[in-house]
Amino acid sequence: MTISNQQKLLSQIYKIKFKKIIKKITTDKKTILILSKKKKLSALKIYMKGNTLVEFKNEIKGYKYFYKKKIYNIPKLLNYSKNNTLYFIELEYINGKKANFFDFDKIFKSNKILTKKSLWINYIENISRFYQNKENLHSTKIQNKIEKYLKKNFDQNYLKLSFTHGDLAPYNCLKKDNYFYVIDFEKFKERIFLFDHINWLFLPIISNISHRLISNNYIFRNIFIINIFLKYLKSFIYFKLNKILDNYKINKNEFTKYYLFYLYEKLFILLSDLKFISNSKNKIITKKNIIMIKKNIANIIQSEKY
Repeated sequence: MTISNQQKLLSQIYKIKFKKIIKKITTDKKTILILSKKKKLSALKIYMKGNTLVEFKNEIKGYKYFYKKKIYNIPKLLNYSKNNTLYFIELEYINGKKANFFDFDKIFKSNKILTKKSLWINYIENISRFYQNKENLHSTKIQNKIEKYLKKNFDQNYLKLSFTHGDLAPYNCLKKDNYFYVIDFEKFKERIFLFDHINWLFLPIISNISHRLISNNYIFRNIFIINIFLKYLKSFIYFKLNKILDNYKINKNEFTKYYLFYLYEKLFILLSDLKFISNSKNKIITKKNIIMIKKNIANIIQSEKY
């Protein structure tokens, strides 16, 4: 759909013809229009493909929740609506630069995260049920192996949960005038309370390394190096999160459990995303990340001793 046609459609449905479209950004699942009105800019996100109603609803819930809790700086939610043709969300436009990996401490300033508790056996069943129902993915073998490992190594105790962004990484955070703004809450959901912290540290590293250690035929180049890398990556993340872990009295052994649940749900998220990715380079990177996460889970279950 051209900009002029989109402008006409938006004018007819949402009556925003007084706003000029000055830029268009197209991604795999949505279109983003930068709108101008009296020199004020806003970003209009339009969802028009696949199972985007869920993501549309998640985004609204996420913006409202984090705005209320003031956990992060976020753009103002200006407007949203849906009809049979498309759904849209209009946000304050943040003309900033993407954050980088080393901004972690500036993003996660507070250790005080509101949590609730859930038995880990209930939590893993909820993860599997949620993504299997949504994407018809079959994870029975992985789930059974994780449950067997947890029963052998952990008591049937509770996990701390909180509402999470779900894809908090440098590409979903903008820096402007020394302030950081978190954006894109399409994967907003209740998860382990460390999910966003681990994701910020894990995903950029694993994406970079998997590209080098897995061939384009999806074969490991050097298993020994991969095993060493995965072990030290977990240790690095544990060290980086040491302060918040101490705050919640989570030792290294308990952290392994949280880390495993992060990997398990991240695996589902990437598998769900994969079918929407049209860019061949991004598809290869995602497939390699999936392979590396499966290997990481297998290493923890089969061989690593903590």
